[in-house]
Amino acid sequence: MMKNYRKYATLAAVLMISSPGARASATPLPAEAHPEKPNIIFIMCDDMGYGQLGCYGQKKIKTPRIDQMAREGLRLTDYYAGTAVCAPSRCSLMTGQHVGRTFIRGNYEIMKGQHNESGQLPIPDETITVAEKMKEAGYKTALIGKWGLGYPHSEGDPLKQGFDFFAGYNCQRHAHSHYPGWVWRNHEKVQLGPPAKPGEGGTVERHSQYFLTNEAKSFITRNKENPFFLYLAYVIPHAAMQIPHSDPAYQLYADKAWPEIQKRHAGMITLLDRHVGDILDLLKELGLEENTLVVFTSDNGAHREGGAKPEFFNDSGPLRGIKRNMYEGGIRVPFVARWPGVIAPGRTSAHLSAHWDLMPAACELAGVDAPAKVDGISYAPLLKGNEAGQAKHKYLYFELNSPHKRGVRAGDWVAIQEKVTTSNPDADPIELYNLKDDLAQKNNIAATHPGKVAELRGMIREAHVPSKQFPFRGTRPRHIIKK
Repeated sequence: MMKNYRKYATLAAVLMISSPGARASATPLPAEAHPEKPNIIFIMCDDMGYGQLGCYGQKKIKTPRIDQMAREGLRLTDYYAGTAVCAPSRCSLMTGQHVGRTFIRGNYEIMKGQHNESGQLPIPDETITVAEKMKEAGYKTALIGKWGLGYPHSEGDPLKQGFDFFAGYNCQRHAHSHYPGWVWRNHEKVQLGPPAKPGEGGTVERHSQYFLTNEAKSFITRNKENPFFLYLAYVIPHAAMQIPHSDPAYQLYADKAWPEIQKRHAGMITLLDRHVGDILDLLKELGLEENTLVVFTSDNGAHREGGAKPEFFNDSGPLRGIKRNMYEGGIRVPFVARWPGVIAPGRTSAHLSAHWDLMPAACELAGVDAPAKVDGISYAPLLKGNEAGQAKHKYLYFELNSPHKRGVRAGDWVAIQEKVTTSNPDADPIELYNLKDDLAQKNNIAATHPGKVAELRGMIREAHVPSKQFPFRGTRPRHIIKK
């Protein structure tokens, strides 16, 4: 069923939402400090581990601007991605559903065919995305960066899923290189120059990170008089370790007695940090910073691709595991939010939250109702300082298809099935951890807590909805060709 965008015209005028008793500090802010229809910039990088920012304990890589964001805003210690790999995590973010219910539950690749470009399995036309809800609220919407939820012109095309503007990578395989040769601007290909090999320094003009930041700044400037929602899905620090050797971010580490790959890895993260700072500086220059919520996070945990070595920089910090693991290091990620005048500076919270909470939070801030079938809980009260009035999750559920894994967190308890053979949660053993006593998940205590294991198995049973596209039994082709 085609979506009827004309219905949005009758809903464009909406009221300001502000939770009763909401606070940014111990003293309630005046009404005018809660701007109507705040701009929302959700910055999500690719494969950044929990420990790769200074504000989360990183010692070697310099991230001064994001660290400053944390000092000036809110840092969550217990925030989670949608799951441990790219596409399903992004689907969870866009739909407000955890990966036990949302459509995409693994990386399902589409190869280029006679009638289609390369990409990933499309989300269905009837999917309601956060971008569509923002359009309903009268926002201008943009996706700049990586999509991975439907090849161009498919029903999952971002321009058919609520975004007014798109620039960057549609296909996540294309995004494995930061010197891709070309990228999309809506449905037109923008040439960046010849692709570079992973070890080549390359030029600024050919590197996609600079293109994405320039496109983001241009979108913000064009829409400075309108409420806007910008989903800025940066590709750094994923895959190929590529950065221009002339860039100051690389030069900062050029003389270190480190392997060359690790110099590039550190330089890429510092480059990303600087570009986040550029966005913040532009908001200040345009007089928008007090009317703009900026969030920074990652799509999943740290990776071991392109020569990256998670142990070199302690990418996961105190957590066990990396990308593709159900352990904390695969799914727990940084979350820093800045909104001057609304978020009180220097705050840290252990509130349990995840990517699927963006949908209800953005809807609350924009003044529209969230879709009925969402698993998220709005964190708008938390942002405004009303942590006592912030609703909480009973549990957070995670699932991954190919490799098949799942897990659940309830309070300090975590149950994990790192190998899943069937949709029946009783068929495979569970590992049980208490994060309060064992953050690094070194001691599986399932044998001594059978009651807790049974309780969390019940949550897994409750959360998982079977999927035809992503079954837990058997195998499916990782690549298909559309004809």
